Amino acid sequence: MQYFRILTLVDITRTNVFKDSIDPFQKRQQDNFQTLHQTLEMRGIVFTESDPKMEMMDWTKYGYGRKEATWVWEISTERDDLYLLDDNPVGGMILDIEYVPFVDQCSETAYFKQCVFSARLKPINILFECIDK
Repeated sequence: MQYFRILTLVDITRTNVFKDSIDPFQKRQQDNFQTLHQTLEMRGIVFTESDPKMEMMDWTKYGYGRKEATWVWEISTERDDLYLLDDNPVGGMILDIEYVPFVDQCSETAYFKQCVFSARLKPINILFECIDK
């Protein structure tokens, strides 16, 4: 089992709202959560112990502001090296998420010129880390 931390400027709040008629805002948040989760699961099973949490973080080195709403989500995988690509333990995550569309106008504080996840090309709006537990 391997552990990862995901940081993103995209609102990936898990709301469990699946219909616009209930709450369109929470539906958009859930859509983003599902998009990220399903993209990660293209390679294998992803386990979560908790939902993404929002924190304020500095993203100036990625072309954003000093205090941006950032969603932090820790996951684990069914097996080691699931996302290993070119000696990078998160290389597969980076490759898979690039240019996947998301829905904006949720609780983000960042402005996006294009509503696609970007982990390689600036402006980067999602980061992946392999962590020890």
